[in-house]
Amino acid sequence: MNDDEQQISEEEGETSIDLTKLPQVKNLSASKIADQFWCEMQLHLRLHLGMEPTEEMIVGSQIHRLLEEELGPIVEVTVTTLNDGIIAYILQIYTKLQTLLKMGVTRELPVIGKIQDMFCLGIIDQLAFEVSPEDQKQMVITDYKTRKSKRAPTYEQKKRNRIQLQVYWHLLNNLTNGKFTIDMFKDYFEMPDVLIPSEELLDQLPEEHKKLLTDIEPTELLTKTFDIFRELPTLSEELNAIYLYQVDQQTVHTDRTFFHEESFEVDMDWAVGYWRSKRTPGECPQQWMCKFCQFTDDCSHYQRKNMNKKENKKKKN
Repeated sequence: MNDDEQQISEEEGETSIDLTKLPQVKNLSASKIADQFWCEMQLHLRLHLGMEPTEEMIVGSQIHRLLEEELGPIVEVTVTTLNDGIIAYILQIYTKLQTLLKMGVTRELPVIGKIQDMFCLGIIDQLAFEVSPEDQKQMVITDYKTRKSKRAPTYEQKKRNRIQLQVYWHLLNNLTNGKFTIDMFKDYFEMPDVLIPSEELLDQLPEEHKKLLTDIEPTELLTKTFDIFRELPTLSEELNAIYLYQVDQQTVHTDRTFFHEESFEVDMDWAVGYWRSKRTPGECPQQWMCKFCQFTDDCSHYQRKNMNKKENKKKKN
């Protein structure tokens, strides 16, 4: 589902984009919020102008797919109606939770919740049962990132990924403690009282999933899904980011942090300020990062810095 909708206007037969306006999106996501802590202006321009996947992004997606396939075959479906899309999403969450209960680990688990009053979605790379130092079962979130080199990530890269993990923790914790409810889920999807899967959707599913949707109404399956969330063990505040070398998937670096409520709230106050149009998008925190950006030609911050550099050079000469 593409939740990033460009805000455009038509002038003299050509498409023009007002880059000063806030991009129109249906929901936040863990990755969008994390990208704000890398370079908010880059995120702003990407949502307006779009972005072709880079080679690094494509390789990263392939590695994530391999990790997911380690736990079983991936079921992919094509949906053509809103109702089928909602049903497929519910089914995906339910089956991922069933994998967690059976195997003690699951990957690519969708989560949904709110950041303050704004809906937010995410997909947790890995959620696993572990035993705490107090000998209690708990759940630990792990995120996998890929590296083109064997060098450890920079502070800015780790900061971005730590924010993403914090958002995952917040969303999942609110699902497990009942703060995010079925009614909120239905409100986000504008979900009808009755959901009936189409024959086109059923024909694409494995027999066990097809039987599940014919034996249980999707709305009942949603209730079962939320029941599972609330019955899960305690969510550990430990958060892990594992950086893998793209060539052979060997671990390059492991970053272990913890969820901290107070700092998370401060970070989210800053992040949500952009989405509420309380401030313009911030500039890149480190100038070296601009060397790897596709949007410098459209970036007012970058153009201003370049102009200042040229003026300073003229003064020296």
